[in-house]
Amino acid sequence: MFKEFFNSLLLTDKSDLGKNHETGMLSLTAIFIRIAKLDGVFDKEELKEIRNFLNKRYDLLEQDIDDIISEAINLEQDLNDNVQLTKKIKDTIAFEDRFGLLQDAWRLIIADGKRSYEEDSFMRLFCSLLGLSDKDNAIARKNISNK
Repeated sequence: MFKEFFNSLLLTDKSDLGKNHETGMLSLTAIFIRIAKLDGVFDKEELKEIRNFLNKRYDLLEQDIDDIISEAINLEQDLNDNVQLTKKIKDTIAFEDRFGLLQDAWRLIIADGKRSYEEDSFMRLFCSLLGLSDKDNAIARKNISNK
């Protein structure tokens, strides 16, 4: 699986959209796991939020969600490059949908009821890597915090 992922980072032929979509989903899940771990704890509420996100966005079976999360945990541990992960995300998620993705990331951050400096800092980076503005980041955070 990792060989396929790393090969897909070099993929220039967009004809294999299924594989590209799967790589984007795996990259997105890995980023969400990274976000969940920023405060030093990857707890049940954060895992539940990631599972809900995958189900909502991709309409997957429970076993498929388990498999993706398992692969994404390994990917997140092995790959330390946020730029490559977000590149794959941007290849599979339209610009218009990225604000919703940002809101989902903020939902994940507040799932455990705490917000750390590391989480705030990473969200500024993630927002920028998605091609969104600091203002978008603030609006997304405020939208989720007010719920």
